[in-house]
Amino acid sequence: MMDEIDKKIVELLQDNSRISITDIGKLINLSRPSVSERIARLVEKGILAKFTTYVPAHMVGHQVSFFMEISDLKVSCDKIVNILLSNEYVTEVHCVTGSTNYIARASMPSIEMMNEFLSELMKYSQVVTSIILHSPLAYRPIKPL
Repeated sequence: MMDEIDKKIVELLQDNSRISITDIGKLINLSRPSVSERIARLVEKGILAKFTTYVPAHMVGHQVSFFMEISDLKVSCDKIVNILLSNEYVTEVHCVTGSTNYIARASMPSIEMMNEFLSELMKYSQVVTSIILHSPLAYRPIKPL
């Protein structure tokens, strides 16, 4: 699906999504138009889904980050997912196998806000929460195979 040049472009963009097309071209020995064309093709194929920046939650005022294991649903899966997606502080939602239905991650400005949100969620499911104390690895780009 991707050749070695495409893989290198993906790696460079994951390391720094602000890298210029000119700089990519210099690093991989390819013309600017060729790099642009390849990036457009990677976007079209869905390999590059978005260009974003990683922001550590604590650097923007979020004092508590946590994972939620959500199980024993008392309402439909859609209802739980809608509750999670409607909260702007929820950053990840995953439907998983095993005894847990969903694992979600959130970062909130305060413990009080976390408790309010969890109280609402617990009306519809069982929730086990794990507060993140520190993250030796918070994010690692996926290297193409």
